[in-house]
Amino acid sequence: MTALFDFLQKNQIEKGSALPAVHSTEAYLIKKFMKSGRIEPQLCKFFSGEKLSYFFLGRPAFKRSIESEPDYWELPMCFILEYEAVKRKRMFPFDTGAFKAQMYPSFISMMEIEEFDVSGDKEAAEKIIGTFFGTNRKYFTLNTRPKGDFESRFDVGILDEEIKALYKLINLKDGQIDDRRFSIELQTDHAIELVSDNVLAVVLPEVYIESPKVVSYIEEELEAELITYPMYPFKKDYYYYAIYERVDNFFRSSGFYRV
Repeated sequence: MTALFDFLQKNQIEKGSALPAVHSTEAYLIKKFMKSGRIEPQLCKFFSGEKLSYFFLGRPAFKRSIESEPDYWELPMCFILEYEAVKRKRMFPFDTGAFKAQMYPSFISMMEIEEFDVSGDKEAAEKIIGTFFGTNRKYFTLNTRPKGDFESRFDVGILDEEIKALYKLINLKDGQIDDRRFSIELQTDHAIELVSDNVLAVVLPEVYIESPKVVSYIEEELEAELITYPMYPFKKDYYYYAIYERVDNFFRSSGFYRV
């Protein structure tokens, strides 16, 4: 087993509840999803030879920068899905692409990525939130347990370097790495059917409400909440705050922050 998996088994953890899974991409692809009715795995450059789809637990954390002011179809969109809709092949507490690209500091990048795979534990996501944060909202805002509370509450010994490295990574604020440094990543090699049983909400730039086809697809076919955000003459990176705020409000109003 792996270091993080073993840690989650040996400690008595008050589990959080599972937040939904979030798949983020460009708004242009809404047409593709409307036509296919599914999220299809794509060839992955980090896990060689595998076709995978990526999700983050509870966070619209995936980002792709554009230097110039983007058109509306280049802006981010995301599907908010039932957690159990994603048949997980692997689960990690961070963005594996950044880890494999050596974007994280040496105190954790020196370790084997396999030590952080917790796909063998069906309750790993809830346990990770309970361990490092205590509540879903604190996980969403990257607000960890105080260090003293964390170390006294759990069995964190000399040989639990991986756990200490994760705690250190969460609290690292050097401006070089973003919220993906601790966003629970879900990988699947299965297609995800976009149906009313799976989709809770879809976040899009507000211009898309001008399309009756899009509105009907989300609100009537998927029976999901259509969440929009306004457009301004900004670079793409500025829109992530608006998306975070709307997802945060959706979780609050839908009862995902009770524990």
